[in-house]
Amino acid sequence: MDYNQIKSFVTVAHHGNLTQAAESLHLSQPAVSAQIKAVEKHLNVVLFQRTSGGMALTRAGEAFLPEAEQLLQHHHRLARFAQSLSEHYVEHAEIGLVHPILSSRVTTLTRCIRHHNPDLQLHIQYGMSGEILERVQNKTLQGGFYLGAANHRGIRSLFLEDIRYCLICPAKAAAHIQADDPTDLENYTWIEMSGLSGGRKYLQQFWRRHRLSPKHQIICDFPQTIIDLVGDGMGMAMVPIHKAEAAIAAGKPIAMLDQFQQTLPLQFIYLDEYEQDPVLQLLRQCVSEVWLNKGC
Repeated sequence: MDYNQIKSFVTVAHHGNLTQAAESLHLSQPAVSAQIKAVEKHLNVVLFQRTSGGMALTRAGEAFLPEAEQLLQHHHRLARFAQSLSEHYVEHAEIGLVHPILSSRVTTLTRCIRHHNPDLQLHIQYGMSGEILERVQNKTLQGGFYLGAANHRGIRSLFLEDIRYCLICPAKAAAHIQADDPTDLENYTWIEMSGLSGGRKYLQQFWRRHRLSPKHQIICDFPQTIIDLVGDGMGMAMVPIHKAEAAIAAGKPIAMLDQFQQTLPLQFIYLDEYEQDPVLQLLRQCVSEVWLNKGC
């Protein structure tokens, strides 16, 4: 039973799906399946059972998973230590951000990280929540920000704040919309982000709560363009309140429909395997200082 076999077991357990696990590992499905069978043969137990939804852990698999995860943590820590022994070693940190985060927070976080480790080479990436989650799972990011509930096996999360969203519409249409019955909102074009965004699921919940079935939608994955489209009379959208307020202050012809609001939880997420990683610990410390202690 070797490291790659353990890694395959943990990856399948986290994804609950052989196809997704194989893609994450950059291996073929038969190769991953063979590694799982090798672990099961070595332990003389069945670790997974196939279901209509994918791969579910057996009782033995549930018991074995924490031990396997701990082994990967130790392996990761040892690999990082070995790398640090090189005289040319440069420590890197890759962190993923989502657009609803205030730019002032990003600046403060960057300053905090640089204060604690001036030699750290920091790479800041932007993406939608689903993209950030995928990069964290694929280990191209040590950690990242995520909108929504981060209920994914193998992922740890730190709640930071609730981000308030409100419905915006073209300014010239605001009075008419507010006078209409709320169910008439479905007759307007809705500008929304794709399924990779953290807000998509919450927008659909908003529709169900207000019994709406919008007939026309525009999919756009860049928040500023969404606001520009609304200002140009193309439709309405649910956006972070602070972005709507900033757009109105800048003269954008949009209006906030304050009676239609919702909140989305902002989390900092990272792999359980990285729990003991010094860089991850630094990122988590700085995120906590900036968000939870209101300063660095």
